[in-house]
Amino acid sequence: MRQQKNDSFYISAACVLGAEKVLAQELTLLGFLDIERAAGRVFFSADAAGVARALINLRTADRLFLQLGSYRAEDFDQLYEGAHALSWELLIGAKDRLVIEKAKCSRSRIDSQSTVQAMVQKAAYERLCALYKQARMPETGQIISARVRLESDTAWIEVDLSGEALSRRGYRRVATEAPLKESVAAALLFIAGWKRSFPLYDVFCGAGTIPIEAALYAFDIAPGLNRSFTWDKMPAASQAALQDERAAAHDRIRTDREVLIGGSDADGSVVKAALANAGHAGLTDRVKFFQCKAEDAVPPAERGFLFADPPYGKRLGTPEEAEQLYGRLSGMAERFAGWNLCFVVDRENFGANLGRGAPKRTKLTDGAEMRWFHRFTK
Repeated sequence: MRQQKNDSFYISAACVLGAEKVLAQELTLLGFLDIERAAGRVFFSADAAGVARALINLRTADRLFLQLGSYRAEDFDQLYEGAHALSWELLIGAKDRLVIEKAKCSRSRIDSQSTVQAMVQKAAYERLCALYKQARMPETGQIISARVRLESDTAWIEVDLSGEALSRRGYRRVATEAPLKESVAAALLFIAGWKRSFPLYDVFCGAGTIPIEAALYAFDIAPGLNRSFTWDKMPAASQAALQDERAAAHDRIRTDREVLIGGSDADGSVVKAALANAGHAGLTDRVKFFQCKAEDAVPPAERGFLFADPPYGKRLGTPEEAEQLYGRLSGMAERFAGWNLCFVVDRENFGANLGRGAPKRTKLTDGAEMRWFHRFTK
C-alpha cells in the first residue's frame, strides 16, 4: 500500500462486487488518475479537494476510506508500534471519538480480532493524547470509524470518510419491501450503457430507485450534494475546498433537459411511495410513476431501455410465484422490440424466459446477496 503524504491521500472507494469497472470509469471522468482496481474496491490518489469531489459526486461507491498506512505486524509489539506511528491526527480531532469497528485476521500469527481492535485503538489514543496534550480522548463527539486488516503478517489500516453510507442519498424516505440500494441502481445504469437521450422505463419500480437515480444522472445532480460526511469535520479537510466542490456540483445541474423517465408497479401503494421519494429528490413531475402490471406494460417510445427488478421469491414472494411471473414476462421481447431489456434477477440462466438470444450478464454481489444483471440489447 502507498502511504499518504501531506498534500495527497491514498483513497479506496468500496462498491459491490462486479461494479469495480464502472466505479473506476466514474473516477476517471471526475479527473482522478493512477486508478487501481481490486475486488470490491477502487484505489486512487486525491488531495483535500479531490476527496470532497469524490464524496459529493460518486454514484456507484458505497463508502470512501483513507488508507492510513500498512506495516509489518508479526507480533503485538509490532502491531502497536506501527499503529502508533501513523498520522491519526490528520483525521481525528481532540474532541473526536475513534472506533475500530472491524478487524480481520488472515494467514497471520496474530489471530485475535478483539485484541487487534483494542491494541490499535490504544496506540492511536496514546499518540493523539500526547499531541493534543490531554489525559484521555472523549467518549462523545463525532465518531471516526477505522478498520484493521491483518494479512500475511502485514497490518493495513483505513479510516472511513463517509459516515453514513454514500448509497444513502436521503430521498428514499418512504420504504418498500426489498428495495434496491441506490449505488447498485446507479451501477446498473452505467453497466447497461444508458444515456439520457434514450427513454427509460422501470416496470417494477418499487421505491423508484432506478428511475430516480437515472434522473439524478440525466440532470447532473450530484448524489451527495445535500448531505454531510465525516470528512467534513476532519482536521485534514479543507472547508474552502468543500464549499468550492459543492458550488461546482450545484452549477452543473441542468433540470431543463428533456428526458423521458418513468416507472410502474402493480401495487398502488408502491407507486405512491415512488412518487413521494421522487419529490424528496426534487424530481416532482420529472419522473413519471403509475400503476400497471409488468406483463401489461407497453413501450412509451419506439426505442429505449426497459429495466426490471422483479421479485426473486426470497425476501418478497415465493420461488413458485417468481417462476410464474418470469414466464408471464416472455411477451416483453415482442412488445418492446426496439428496446434494450435489462433484468436484475437471482439466477444466471434467466435468458431462456425472454426468447431474445443470449444476454450479456454481470454478476453483482453485495454482502450475502447475489444478483445477475441480464441485458438483451438491440
